[in-house]
Amino acid sequence: MPLAPPDFTALFTEGHRCMLLGGRPATVTLSESVDLALPTGRVVVCDPFTGLGPFAPRPFTAEVPPGRYSVTVATVSFDNDGTPARVAAAARLSVTTLPEATWELAVGADDDVTDLGEGEFFGYETDHGDVCFVDGSAVPALAGHEDELDEALIAYATAGFALPPVRATGPAGEEVVAFNTGRRRSGFYPTWVGRTDSGAVASFVTDFLVLAEPHDHGTRR
Repeated sequence: MPLAPPDFTALFTEGHRCMLLGGRPATVTLSESVDLALPTGRVVVCDPFTGLGPFAPRPFTAEVPPGRYSVTVATVSFDNDGTPARVAAAARLSVTTLPEATWELAVGADDDVTDLGEGEFFGYETDHGDVCFVDGSAVPALAGHEDELDEALIAYATAGFALPPVRATGPAGEEVVAFNTGRRRSGFYPTWVGRTDSGAVASFVTDFLVLAEPHDHGTRR
């Protein structure tokens, strides 16, 4: 069986108590929401500094109506051997206020979940824990302009860890909403599509694999 989703409803509940990998208890805090323009409704999740351009992941096959949608990060705080610490557990792009009834791995056009083995997933790579949501139409436009994104993203890249989401704009007004996992190292992560009872897309959630649910390994897209 491919990777199973954690309980995202609980994870995006302020004050929820959860267990991290390694057995550390943690408490969830939700960031303020930041909205993102999706002019085509085709969603890409990638590293905003190394993942844009020709090597970016393909847009997910699940699409939403063009519009503006909010992004929220769920951060977990815990005791790290006597030192307070926090990392991002997941980030959600909310399409509707209706609850998610089902979850499925977000996939690109060439991905087939029947090819996945036990605990595997399709995902994206980040070099230093930086991640963003971006519209598929903005990806080629931003190729080569990563260092020219506006001051919000440049300042964000040199600040601290487990940062709240920030919106940045490219040279022609293309938008990204970026955030950091709080772990300044490379990682490979899945994204999930939440659907309502009617089957409509309710959200996209990218999971940073910090919870004590069974997680295994990913398959590069």
